[in-house]
Amino acid sequence: MNTLEKRPNALQKFFFKLPVWMHKVGFGGWEKLIGAEWMLITTRGRKSGKPRDAMVDVMDYDAATDTYYIEAAYGSRADWVRNIQASPVFEARVGRRKFSATATPLSNDGAGELMVKFFRKKPAYTRSVMAMVGMKFEGEEELRALGAKLTMFAVKPV
Repeated sequence: MNTLEKRPNALQKFFFKLPVWMHKVGFGGWEKLIGAEWMLITTRGRKSGKPRDAMVDVMDYDAATDTYYIEAAYGSRADWVRNIQASPVFEARVGRRKFSATATPLSNDGAGELMVKFFRKKPAYTRSVMAMVGMKFEGEEELRALGAKLTMFAVKPV
């Protein structure tokens, strides 16, 4: 199990839920101030059936195919990932755009290349996010190898 497969502790969970709460009380969009773009995902709980929210980084957007690329910071064991595996259609929101979506996992090579592309666009943000989940890297080759271990998805409206 790599570092990203470990479950977050209570403090990390609070930190990761803070943007969701801020978004719900009307402060959505502030992430642009720190150079980020986030997607609010609302899934159905795989056991409870209740709506469950998670905020994830938008790594890239392909306007030609209307595809968003996102990353699961804690890998395939993240609750939201397991929820979309159980119920593939979910609600997504990026900025003011809200839509029903599905997610397709990226290949390891695709995830590695996406991580390098994201780093080239946002180097300081990438380093800080990777450090928050306990991963450090030196150079693009090491980042590509780390990225290949991450769980990333292509998200498309349905």
